Amino acid sequence: MKKFYFTGGLPRAGNTLLCSILNQNPNVYATGMSCLPEVFLRLLKIAEDDIAYQTSPCPENLQNVFVNLFKTFYGHRDEEVIIERSSWTTPFNYQVLNQYCPNDVKILILVRPVVDVIKSYLKICEKSPLFYINQQYNFIDESTLYKSEIETKVDLILQKEGEVDRNLYSMKWLIDNDYTDSVRVLDYDTFISDPKKYIKYLYEWYDIPKYDHTYEDLNQVGVYGVPYRDNEYLRADGVHTIRTDKIEKIKNDIELPSHVIDFCNSLNVWEGKIKHLGD
Repeated sequence: MKKFYFTGGLPRAGNTLLCSILNQNPNVYATGMSCLPEVFLRLLKIAEDDIAYQTSPCPENLQNVFVNLFKTFYGHRDEEVIIERSSWTTPFNYQVLNQYCPNDVKILILVRPVVDVIKSYLKICEKSPLFYINQQYNFIDESTLYKSEIETKVDLILQKEGEVDRNLYSMKWLIDNDYTDSVRVLDYDTFISDPKKYIKYLYEWYDIPKYDHTYEDLNQVGVYGVPYRDNEYLRADGVHTIRTDKIEKIKNDIELPSHVIDFCNSLNVWEGKIKHLGD
């Protein structure tokens, strides 16, 4: 019987690297960003929006779909362990997960100081003029700008309901509602400083049989050999490209104003609130 575990967390925090390492194990399938939460949402919308359903309600039929959806969605995979990456920590998705996941819910949230997430985004902005943050900035009426370019781009990266904001909000929601027993955080810098140790901790927490991973000569992440379509959807090459020869932190020389750094540091909501993997 397949077991399902979950990853997610802040962007630019090592999700793709973790996926590449885990997929060395032939008994594990670690996904790229999954659409499964959206599948649940659209099916649940049937009960609200579909005229045929409203005319002749059949909640038992929908429940049959929901309780089997994880198994059906990955029915074509032979691996016994599926590690699903998506936004499972949002309030709606987390509650769906707790209701329909066929085993105990365990979610690994990858984190990184928000200031480093911001600097990573800004480095992409430097390299890729068509990156969506740059395009949003270029659409702003110059006469309305009252901050520097870098401050404005920081605001765009942190904009409400954007990817960073959604993940920070979700972690705070888990904390405020005392749902942290089923989650662990893994800090990016801590992970890459000793990936072997933290992969061991992850296997122990997920209760997966040991596997001898390699941490050099890594593979890029894709599905059936097709890589992420970064240039098509994000207008930037290499957003999900990892260094394959070895694991180490890449130096980032982006400089931020001190007040921006202070504000970003105030957003690290998980610190001291959610257990770190291995604790």
